[in-house]
Amino acid sequence: MESVSVTDLYQASFLLLNGCELTGVECIPMTGSLACRMTFAGPGVAPLIDAWFDKRASANLWAFRSAYNQVNSYVHQAKKSYDRSHRGCATGGGE
Repeated sequence: MESVSVTDLYQASFLLLNGCELTGVECIPMTGSLACRMTFAGPGVAPLIDAWFDKRASANLWAFRSAYNQVNSYVHQAKKSYDRSHRGCATGGGE
């Protein structure tokens, strides 16, 4: 099965909207912030990625809005979980 990882919330929403399965969300520490990499899988991932970068992607705006809110929720939860699991790391484990 094809898979792709993206950090763009709009691109992730487009993939989710078009039936790709979100298989993982990974937080990536950046300078002063935290980004998330989302991995999607499905038999039609490659053509969707091609359509995205060729500027041929289209979607129903109401459905896209719903998918965007869902992706945003996944990212928020991942960041919250990351913060909880890494709390105290910068201070030597909370000592």
